[in-house]
Parts: sequence; structure tokens; C-alpha cells
Amino acid sequence: MIGFNWSEGGQRFPRTICYVLIVYILVSSAYSASPDVLAFFHTPPLADNMVTFDDRGLGLAIKYPSNWERSKIGQDQVTFIAPRESNSPSFPAGLGIKSHNISTVDATLDSIAKELITDLEQDTQDFTLLSSSQSKLNSLDSYEISFSATDDNDAKRTAMQIVVKPENLVYVITYKAYPEKYESYLPIIQSMLDSLKFM
Repeated sequence: MIGFNWSEGGQRFPRTICYVLIVYILVSSAYSASPDVLAFFHTPPLADNMVTFDDRGLGLAIKYPSNWERSKIGQDQVTFIAPRESNSPSFPAGLGIKSHNISTVDATLDSIAKELITDLEQDTQDFTLLSSSQSKLNSLDSYEISFSATDDNDAKRTAMQIVVKPENLVYVITYKAYPEKYESYLPIIQSMLDSLKFM
């Protein structure tokens, strides 16, 4: 009769359990001896190499990687730029934060975001809206826009903009990166955003 040979399978089963147990014991003992052994499977914490930018005029504090370039532009904008990679003509990723005074207290996050999308459509090349939705930035209501576009340096970028409105100021937070680098830099950007505090 054609079918499974249970006696052969019965002999293989205990052998397989033995192999699994041996591998488990080896990995467990290696991990207890050195936690770095499993670094291949886990992203190392980002907080060790973060420094704090604190600016009362801009009204915020944020942590950023110590090897990133920081640049304050006027009184209302700051940018954080990832180190240039050897084969890259420009920076691979960056985060910018700009504050805006709003003329009307009644302006909602939705209306500000719609105006922002209209400006992006008019002012950027190859603009493609990927998503737009209400979100949260830490404990604050916010609006998040994701898109792709060609920037001022003629580089194609994938970007995320977050609009948040603490008090009577609007902050537009922009993360942009080369499309192929967007996901790899996102955990660092998220760590920065998690540390962001408005004063």
C-alpha cells in the first residue's frame, strides 16, 4: 500500500528532537555568555549615541545622533542631516523642523495639511501623494503626509511630513531620504521623534 512509512518516521522523530535540543542549548549558552551574539537579529539601541538639541526660541528639545550635522536656519527652523555615504552625491536622509505662526486660531490640522499638500503639488517636481491621515505625535494630535518628489537638488526622495499644533504655533516636521534608504533610516527618525518635546 502506498503511504507514509510510520516506522521510518518513528526513527527520525527522536533524532530530530535531539538536534533541536542541541542547537537550543548551544544558542542559550552563547547568549548568556555574550548578549552581542544575537545582535545580528536585533537592532542595537539608538539612545547611546544621541545628543540633545534644546532651543527656547524655536520652542523645542530633541535628541539626535551625535554624528549627524545640525544646522539652525534663522529663528524658526532646524535641520539634522545624516552623514554622507561614500558613493552618494548628497546626504542620504535628514529631518527638518520648521515653526510657523498662524494667523487664525480656528485653523485646524486638516485645513493646514490640505494647504500644505496644495503647496507641495505646486512647488515640487514629480509630486506623488502616498498617504495622508490624522495621527499622533507623542501625546499631541497631528496630521501625517507621505509622498515622493524630486527635491531642489534634483534628487528623488521619499518623504514624510508631520503637522502638529501645540498652542498658537504650527510645526511642520519633514523626514526625507533616498527611496532605497527611507526604511533603513526610519528607526532613527522615530527615535528622534519620540524624544521631541515642545516648550
